[in-house]
Amino acid sequence: MLSEVLDAADRRGETVLVNGHGEPFSAKSLTGMMAHWCKLADLPKGLTLHGLRKSLGVYLAEAEASTRQLMDVLEHDDIDHAELYSREASQVRLAVQGMDRVVCLVTRKPMLGEPRGEPPYKALINNDNGGPGGTRTPNQAVMSRRL
Repeated sequence: MLSEVLDAADRRGETVLVNGHGEPFSAKSLTGMMAHWCKLADLPKGLTLHGLRKSLGVYLAEAEASTRQLMDVLEHDDIDHAELYSREASQVRLAVQGMDRVVCLVTRKPMLGEPRGEPPYKALINNDNGGPGGTRTPNQAVMSRRL
């Protein structure tokens, strides 16, 4: 869809967005237009062009783009800014993987690459029978429904 819009746009050189006079926007006027376009689209206030740029950096890092790729796309001239995106994405990825391991441990479901089948141990938490490895008595089941 974006390529269709860009192909149909009247462009002069590398400039994609032009003002009513056919000239490139200044930084200030483009910021104002961003606010105007967001309002027209019924988006919340406070969305900025810099926020879009940062979102692109996050998406690139989450897609495991290299530091060099981040630098080139975002036009960073020092590696520290690009590495910040990579470190944050890596931290999120590791946290998600860690929590996946906890869920697998607690539910005793096999992780990716582990053999499937009946585990030789009981789950630490089993919602079907009321708790760690045991079963509820009829009275415990009635009491828990009352609570």
